[in-house]
Amino acid sequence: MKQQDTKSIQFADIVIVKSALKRDRNLKVCIGLCLILISIGLLIAITRVFPTKTVYVLSVFLLLTGFTGLYFFLQGLFRYDIQCNYLLKLLLHQPDEVVWVYYRKVESSPFGIQLLKFTTLFICLRNRDFIALPMPEKQIRQLMDLLKLRLTSAAFGYSIQRSQLYDISPDLVGSEKDS
Repeated sequence: MKQQDTKSIQFADIVIVKSALKRDRNLKVCIGLCLILISIGLLIAITRVFPTKTVYVLSVFLLLTGFTGLYFFLQGLFRYDIQCNYLLKLLLHQPDEVVWVYYRKVESSPFGIQLLKFTTLFICLRNRDFIALPMPEKQIRQLMDLLKLRLTSAAFGYSIQRSQLYDISPDLVGSEKDS
């Protein structure tokens, strides 16, 4: 029983990462489909209402919107497996490649009215690449606690000093953690 609990805790971080990647994929697919359908619907509607010259000008804008939607849609469908496999390979087989994990919370509150609030987990790698996962803050905190057990050589949390060290050399962030 105890071994099963240990395994479930050990792979809980993988489950959270997969759900975050699925959420990101679903969001991209939904945004893409919405943009495509809106541009097609408006294109059909403007051909019936506006004169020909105006239709040409507006159709260029709507085609750009439709292609942007197609881009999001295809990114959501085809990039999910690549991102998922790459991130899971890093976490399971190459944990030493991860040197720094932190999250950023962005809130947009003009005039005290909260409009936007989102958090993103950043996983910074030794090759100066990074992976950004948009997730709810509660899940990020839970995932960071689990990743601390898996990524023993990585530094956790954001600071200006770590950012500067990472810009100089990613290996310095891990050594800064030890001191």
